[in-house]
Amino acid sequence: MSPTISMENLKVEMFKKSECELVFKIEIPQREVEQKIESTYRRIQNEASIPGFRKGKAPSPLLKERFKSRCQEAVLESLVPDALSQVAKEKGIDPVAPAKISELKFDFDNRGPISFEATVEVIPHFEPRDYKKLRIKREIKVVGDSEVEERLKELQRRNAQLVVSGDSVVDRKSYVVIDYQGFDNGKPLNGLAGENQLISIESPIFLREFSEGLIGMRRNEEKNLEVNFPDNYFNKKLAARKALFKVRVKEIKEMRLPEIDDAFAQGLGAKSLSELKEKLRENSIKLEEYKAREAMKEEIIDRLIESNPVAVPNSLVEKQLNYLMSKMNDYLQNRGLTSEDIGADDEVLRKKYRSVAEKQVRSALIFARIAEKENIQVDSSEIEKEIEETIKSTKQKEEEVKRYFYENMDQIASRMRENKVFDFLVENAKIVDKKRK
Repeated sequence: MSPTISMENLKVEMFKKSECELVFKIEIPQREVEQKIESTYRRIQNEASIPGFRKGKAPSPLLKERFKSRCQEAVLESLVPDALSQVAKEKGIDPVAPAKISELKFDFDNRGPISFEATVEVIPHFEPRDYKKLRIKREIKVVGDSEVEERLKELQRRNAQLVVSGDSVVDRKSYVVIDYQGFDNGKPLNGLAGENQLISIESPIFLREFSEGLIGMRRNEEKNLEVNFPDNYFNKKLAARKALFKVRVKEIKEMRLPEIDDAFAQGLGAKSLSELKEKLRENSIKLEEYKAREAMKEEIIDRLIESNPVAVPNSLVEKQLNYLMSKMNDYLQNRGLTSEDIGADDEVLRKKYRSVAEKQVRSALIFARIAEKENIQVDSSEIEKEIEETIKSTKQKEEEVKRYFYENMDQIASRMRENKVFDFLVENAKIVDKKRK
């Protein structure tokens, strides 16, 4: 819709409230207001249904009496954002969030001018500096035979089978199937009961005092265990409390590791054990290179923020913080937990992650300015290549991948541009390589 207000008819004052906030004092003249009121009443007259009158035929006095509030609201909803849009365009301002309107004055009955203040958040203008010839450490771990053997043992442990143990007594290496119920002063505790629960004595997911109390028990033996919950226990209702558990050992199991041989390798998709080891070496090298790259990126970001202490709009920080909180809540929900279960409510978590969100926004602004200054862009062919590579490397259907890209094109292009900026910074940095064993 084309604007209805001309800039030369507006009275505008602008001042800087902070590095990221501008305040506009705007007055829409009486003539513009009168024209909008009359055109709004005409539209209402054509749309409104009034008993006893055909549409568009109701007398003006009756119309203005019945629809005064509706007209006033429609005029403000049209003229205020229209005026603000015209001012922002004229001043070359690109707000990062909806404006906050205050000091709104409008004498509707006397067809007076509309005046208001609008506070808008903007990205501050700054010239990025000291981003070339950064002295950055690149530390890469050397992948030797011992690392390959450790990865091989990890695969062996992951493919181990849990079998009934020949031992009749629980020891530290046992896996135990139990039924249990927790009590407090003789009353069952909600959430502290289970049947056929598998517990590792050596790596308990519950209290170590509980799992160690099972050592020495036999199959089908029942026992009462007294357990003290620590002061910092994640469930605050149980922290620093004592509970009695009635436990029955139903089965004792052990992990049986497979032999590391060609058959083991073939079960994992390799032709032989030697080929599996070579693949593990290659993957380990790629992983270490990725870790080194991420560490370099973090160091570069820290150095850039130190050299470019740019202010960041609060609305962008809040938006990123909401994104981080959403990811955290998804993580907890997938594990059947809430923020209270880990000893922190949403307010505590927001305080904890706010500095992270602020750092991420600040680094994104700096990277964007460097991209502008160095003319670093992402063209359509690069995006198409990214789509093709994603299709090849994922199990998702081609149309699903393409739909995701097209629905999130701005975010994806922004991420790709950030990666290109990082590559540019690395190319122009003084890299000090350090290998560690």
